[in-house]
Amino acid sequence: MMLRGYRGTDLPLLTGHWLPGELLGLPVPGRPALAEPASVPAPEGPDGPGGPDDELCVAPGAGFARYAGLDWVHRRARLEIGLQAGAADAAEPLLKAALDHAFRVLNLRRVHGWVTPGAPLPDGLPREELLRAAGLRPEAEVPQALWCDGRPVARQIWGATRHG
Repeated sequence: MMLRGYRGTDLPLLTGHWLPGELLGLPVPGRPALAEPASVPAPEGPDGPGGPDDELCVAPGAGFARYAGLDWVHRRARLEIGLQAGAADAAEPLLKAALDHAFRVLNLRRVHGWVTPGAPLPDGLPREELLRAAGLRPEAEVPQALWCDGRPVARQIWGATRHG
């Protein structure tokens, strides 16, 4: 899967029914119709709502990868991915493409992101297996960090590093 830069026609890819800010934002099955969809801001230049320290790439027809809080000195960023409904099969290739882009194109040394292990997934998608297969590892857990599905759930930080 190839990532490319954001274009104005990609705006529909930036809104969907995933948990906001997730490392692997998969569509949440059975999300209530009245629930407001998650979204990320479209870039609008260096001082746009996405901020000067964000980079946004899209996988046409599937979703996006956002590198938030880019730290060019220490070469690290927080990764968020959002997949559209019907594109859950693109989760693994998009995750791998996002990490490849982070390490080879952006020349980052560390990428990390939030994972909510208790969140529902589309049928048959093993979140932790996808993350491990892409080279990510769990780093920390924050108990009761998020209210999800009517109860408090823990969130984890997963990360990957590249040395060199």
